[in-house]
Amino acid sequence: MEQKKVVLITGATRGIGRNTALFFAEKGYKVIGTGRDSERLKEVKEELDTYSSEHVMVSMDVTQPTEIQDVVDSVMKQFGQIDVWINNAGAFKAIGPTWEVRKSDWINDVTTNLFGTFHCIQAVVPIMISQGFGSIINVVGGGTIGAFKYGNGYGTSKTAVARLTENLSEELDETPIKVFALDPGLNDTDMTRYQRDTKDGQRYLSDIEGLFEQKIDVPPFQAPQYAYYMANGELDHYTGRVVSVYDRLETLKEHASSSEQDSYKLRLNK
Repeated sequence: MEQKKVVLITGATRGIGRNTALFFAEKGYKVIGTGRDSERLKEVKEELDTYSSEHVMVSMDVTQPTEIQDVVDSVMKQFGQIDVWINNAGAFKAIGPTWEVRKSDWINDVTTNLFGTFHCIQAVVPIMISQGFGSIINVVGGGTIGAFKYGNGYGTSKTAVARLTENLSEELDETPIKVFALDPGLNDTDMTRYQRDTKDGQRYLSDIEGLFEQKIDVPPFQAPQYAYYMANGELDHYTGRVVSVYDRLETLKEHASSSEQDSYKLRLNK
């Protein structure tokens, strides 16, 4: 019998992370989900148990390298491999003019989104190099490929993650490891509800509500499905690139081996 693959998903207690954990469990993966909310960890574990009892939900703060390393060591001891690592944990609290937002919120957004991804990469890449396989999927988002007015901390950090993805892919070019940036599209999550329901969100990000009214948002399974395509090798030509759930899979496959791949990278238009 073929051995089940192992996926670790950060920020798996809610939203896109939770949906991705359940999607991969349904597809037969062994899922390790991480988060900081102990009650939500228990709730998602119960949901995962409907597929199999082998899944694990564990407390981990992506801003704390020692916690990440402890989890990696535990996963390797229990499962012996990490096939896929999805950097999904994110924060978006700094809403408003850059000179007016709370410094602590802006710094927390960047620390979680960018430095959290960096810490996880440092912990898992040596494992993947040693085992000779693996995929890393970095979730990006609003502001990655264009300006994000009044969402500067989030947009800046996610743009940096996209560039980090391309640079890391180049560094790993002589290995079998693939690194992707996934734009999950507009999802109805706690994060987007915070943007729509809070005073600052309603004042500065009112356009988001309009996008939901226009039904620009995507179904809960769409981002997990694209992560699954990446994990299973269907989009290997896009390593180092930003793939959006609004990109049709057929179009992506048509462009896979052409120079049009450059349109999926961060580039200045001059």
